[in-house]
Amino acid sequence: MSNKIIGKLTTLFLIILCGSRVFAQQQWTYDFNNGFNPIESGGIALKPLGTPGQVVKEKIPGTEDLSRSTYVFEKNSGLQFNNAEAKGFLNKSFTVEIYFKLAELDSWKRVLDFKNRKSDYGSYIYDGKLNFYDFAIGGKAPVHADRYVHYVYSRDFETKIIKMYINGQSKLEFKDPGTEGMLDADQVLNFFQDDLIANHESSSGTIALIRLYDRVMTPVFIRRSYHTIAKSYGQKDTEDEEVASSKSAPGAGPAKKNLSHVTGRVYDGSNLRPVNGADVLVRKSANDSLVARTKTVDGIYEFELVPFESYRISAQADGFEPKSIPVKTTNRNQEVKSLISLSQESFTAPMVTFYFKQGTDELDGTEAELDSVVSYFQKRTDLRLILKGHTDNTGDFEKNIELSNMRVNALKNKLLQKGISAERIEGKGLGPAQPTRVNRSEALKKSNRRVEVWAEPVKR
Repeated sequence: MSNKIIGKLTTLFLIILCGSRVFAQQQWTYDFNNGFNPIESGGIALKPLGTPGQVVKEKIPGTEDLSRSTYVFEKNSGLQFNNAEAKGFLNKSFTVEIYFKLAELDSWKRVLDFKNRKSDYGSYIYDGKLNFYDFAIGGKAPVHADRYVHYVYSRDFETKIIKMYINGQSKLEFKDPGTEGMLDADQVLNFFQDDLIANHESSSGTIALIRLYDRVMTPVFIRRSYHTIAKSYGQKDTEDEEVASSKSAPGAGPAKKNLSHVTGRVYDGSNLRPVNGADVLVRKSANDSLVARTKTVDGIYEFELVPFESYRISAQADGFEPKSIPVKTTNRNQEVKSLISLSQESFTAPMVTFYFKQGTDELDGTEAELDSVVSYFQKRTDLRLILKGHTDNTGDFEKNIELSNMRVNALKNKLLQKGISAERIEGKGLGPAQPTRVNRSEALKKSNRRVEVWAEPVKR
C-alpha cells in the first residue's frame, strides 16, 4: 500500500475519530415545550417530584404576544433526572444549567440534591449566597425572591473542582472533599426537593429551562449562555448587582448593618467542656423557618440576625441529646450572648418504627425512611442497631413469634444490602407481647405490626 493511500486513510480515520468525539459530547435541553422531554431526540424525560406541578405558558417580559413554557412547582417538590436511564450521562465531568425563580428566599433553599434525599449535603441558596452545605459558601450574588436567575453548577471528574455561577458570574469554586457533588448508587439528580433529614429547606418556584452537559463548560461559554438566555427570555442583562452598587456608592458600609450580633457557646453539661463541631441552627419562632446554621469552633458559634425578632437556637452533636433555647433580639447593633448545655445522649425510645402488611414480612410503605436510617448509622459508627419485631394479636401466639422474627430478618437484610455490617445489628421477635395500641380494631392493630429500630452504644 502506497504512503499516499496510507496518508488518506489516516486522515479519514482522524476525521471519523474527531467526529465521534464531538458526537459523544451531548447535552439535554428541557424547555417544557415538549412536556418533560428534551428538545434533542433520544433523551429521557424528567420526572415530577413531590406534589405534581403544572406546565404553563408565561408571557415573556418586554413583548406584546410572546410566551414561553415553564414548569411551576410546589414547595418541597421539583423534578428528577434519572441518570441510570440516561446510561450514566452524569457519571464523569458534567455541568447543570438552570433558569428559574423561587417564591421564597428567606432561609436555606435547596437547588440540587445528589444523594436522592438521603443527605443534607448539597447545593443551596442561602442569604443571597451560593452554598454547598457544609463545605463551601460563596460571596453575595444577585439572587432575589420571585425573580429569574441563571444558575450553573459544574464538577470536573479528574480534579474534583466544583464551580457555581449566577448570571454568568463565578460565585463559588472549591474542591469536592470526596464524592459529595456526584450522584450516589440511586443515580438520580433531584431539582429543588429537599432531603428527608431536614425536609423543609425548600421553596415553590418556576423553571423555564434546564440543560445538562456531559462535560465542564468554560466560564466564557457560561457567560455567553447567560447573555443569550437573558435576551431570549426578556431578562434585563445586568452586571452583578453588588458590584454595580459598590461602583455607584464608593465607601458604602457592609450590607449587614444594624443587625443583632448573637454569640454563644455549646458545652458538655457533665464536665463544662466545649463541644466542637456541633451543628447549630436558628429558626424563627413565629413560623419555624430556618434562617441560619453553622458549626461550633471550640464550642463557639455566632450569627448576625434581624432585630426585633424571636428565634429558637438549636444545637445537636454526636453523643448528645439535641437542645433548643429561645433568643430575642430587642434592638439594632445589639450583642446577645447565649449558652447551650448539652446532656449525654440516651436511648430510651426507638429511633424509628417500620410497619408491615398483615400476616407478612413485607414493608407497608416506601423505603425512603430506611435510607435516612442507613445514612444516620453510617455516620454514627459508635452505635449499633437493635431491631425489635412485633405483631398484632391475630392468630396463634407461636406463629406470631415466628412472624415477628421474620420481620426482623427482613429489615435486617435490607440494612445489610444498604451497607450496614451484620456485626452492628441485633434483633429479636416479640410477637404480640408488647402492643403499642389495644388490638380492638384493624386501625389499632395496624400500629402493632411493626419493627422498632433502637440505637445502642457499641461496647468497647
